[in-house]
Amino acid sequence: MFVIKKECSALREMDPIEYERGQQQSEADISAGRPVLYIQTRSHWGELLTYLMAERFQVTVEHISDMTTHQQNSYRAGYNFITAQYIDRTFGAGACQSVEDAVDWFRYYHYRLHFHPEESNPLRDF
Repeated sequence: MFVIKKECSALREMDPIEYERGQQQSEADISAGRPVLYIQTRSHWGELLTYLMAERFQVTVEHISDMTTHQQNSYRAGYNFITAQYIDRTFGAGACQSVEDAVDWFRYYHYRLHFHPEESNPLRDF
């Protein structure tokens, strides 16, 4: 789904200076009480992700575009890596992954409702 904890592995080009700069800025923002995650989330599931991160961890999700540069991707990957570590360190191991898992379930569930309406659905009547 979305990658928070991976160290920019999906990028063909990585700018180590921007990655380090992202890590440093994340540490500064966390120290100031303003943790952020940069994620491309313009969708229905993005609203859930934004809500869960704010409600559970007081983390702001900054919605980003898919039109970007490798420098921006490197900065955001470094930044998100530190923020994800902060979430797990503060709220328990696996805390960040628990939100990813909830969003994955939400996306799968709504996909099944939309593309397979003939299937039996115990939650349909609620």
